[in-house]
Amino acid sequence: MVELASGGVYFSGLGNGTDFSKIIDQLKSIEEIPQKRLTLWQADWQKRQDAFGELRTEIAAFKDIVDSMNTMSKFLVKTPSSSSETVASATTDASVLEGSYKIEVNRLATSSIWTYNTAFAAKTTKVNDSGSDQQFVYTYKGTTRTINVPSGTTVDGLKNLINNDPQNPGVKAMLVQNGTGYTFQFRGMDLGATASLSVGAGTNVTGISSAPANWTVQANQNAQYRVNGWPATTWLESTSNTLTGAVEGMTITLKDTGTTQISVATDIEKIKENVKSFVDGMNAIRSKIKDLTAVNSSKDVDSPDKAASLYSMQKGSILTGNYGVQLLASQLKTATADKAAGFEYQYKDGNLLRGDLYSSLAHIGIMTNAETNSLNAGLLELDEEKLDEALKANPTAVAELFAADGLPVSDSSDFSYYSHVKGVTKAGVYDVTYDVDASGNITNAYVGGQRANVDNVNKQITAMEGDARGLALQIDNLAAGSYSSRMRIKEGKLSGLSDQLKDMLGEEGALKILEDNYQEIMDDIQDKIDKEVTRVTQWEQRERLRFSRLEATLARYDALNKSVESQIKSLSSSSS
Repeated sequence: MVELASGGVYFSGLGNGTDFSKIIDQLKSIEEIPQKRLTLWQADWQKRQDAFGELRTEIAAFKDIVDSMNTMSKFLVKTPSSSSETVASATTDASVLEGSYKIEVNRLATSSIWTYNTAFAAKTTKVNDSGSDQQFVYTYKGTTRTINVPSGTTVDGLKNLINNDPQNPGVKAMLVQNGTGYTFQFRGMDLGATASLSVGAGTNVTGISSAPANWTVQANQNAQYRVNGWPATTWLESTSNTLTGAVEGMTITLKDTGTTQISVATDIEKIKENVKSFVDGMNAIRSKIKDLTAVNSSKDVDSPDKAASLYSMQKGSILTGNYGVQLLASQLKTATADKAAGFEYQYKDGNLLRGDLYSSLAHIGIMTNAETNSLNAGLLELDEEKLDEALKANPTAVAELFAADGLPVSDSSDFSYYSHVKGVTKAGVYDVTYDVDASGNITNAYVGGQRANVDNVNKQITAMEGDARGLALQIDNLAAGSYSSRMRIKEGKLSGLSDQLKDMLGEEGALKILEDNYQEIMDDIQDKIDKEVTRVTQWEQRERLRFSRLEATLARYDALNKSVESQIKSLSSSSS
């Protein structure tokens, strides 16, 4: 038997019939000790890499959760319901105001449809059998097309000539089976009063007349509707039956004439579900980190002489004390503990209440368990009663804390937000100062402590440097004097966290760097293992040759010994 630590060798059978193969095998076991140690060392590094793979899986799953609700429209779910779905239905985003909206539909937007009054017995019925080419002429939205119709063309062929025309301006021909034959129908594909269609007088196809009396025509027209009784005596019009601007934040689909009430309410239960998903997703990562870095002071450890792994010799877990894990854990802790970027604690400014109703997760009942001996130590805990109170008071403020994305807030009536550059202007709180001279011109403007560009034509200032770069403000107070206040660009927890998780998972993130480093270490160990395998193989070949020569020598001595013994016996017999 060979022990990894001591390298002891035991064998028996020396003398006659010595088993040199067993001797070599035991000696080989000693030679393989460095290789075995390297293999165990490599396995320890593999465990570390596998542990990071588990952590990567949890982070990726959490990122999916975050990305599923990282905008106001996803997080602040507002549910519309229509009292008459047959008249109109609606979808909403977070900007729509709760309440009831009366929608009256006087008529729907329609397209122009020309249906030929005379049916064709079959698709193969010819519309041109004159022996020469004829023309089908039509005008759609001001564009006139002339389709050449060769002799022998069937009604189905005419349909295909129109539909396959490379310069078709947006019309569709079709054959409608009516029970006794086929009706030729010709329509514009756009809705509204501007989408006019007509069959031109230049049409001379034998089987289809251009005379209006031979066609049934549906006129193209705009939809007509009212919202909450306005306008009282006329109608709003739309070229589409899908209204995107009638009510801010609402898309209304008109279906039929009539009246319906569309009610909009905030889906509080969906918001709570989103909050719980956030807490559960974050805790899944934190729990995994706890498991991978835990220290068990009561754990029985192996002695170094008999340990099969580094981790069987220590009280810690696979990634205990790992700097990369500590860095990730710190980043995740900061993401939940700090105020959301651009948010402010509420404070009184004279008679005004400024800041945000909720600026940190603690304000809505999400806290980190700080009890060292608790099973949930380090995990987020949700106080549902406090969350319910926050949602009852202001669900929009709760949603902003999580999902605001570049939401502007001016702390002054002297200036207002104009625009910012997404991806360039960072979320934050920025001091704004500017002077106005006696002529009403803006001078000495600063945003975030950096001199801003002044546009006195449009009365705007724009930050050109620092974190506020790209932030443009409209100056509303142009009376001579000096002014100062603040502008905030708010970013909820989820928006920044999504970017942070993306970085963690990216090619330059801590996880990827550590995994690659561990792989390089394992590859280096594998090179050493390969060299050891080659060395032991070569050693074994040399030893087998050496013992083979020894065996041959012993065989010669054994034969000589037997010869001497035989001669001694012969001499003894002669002496007798």
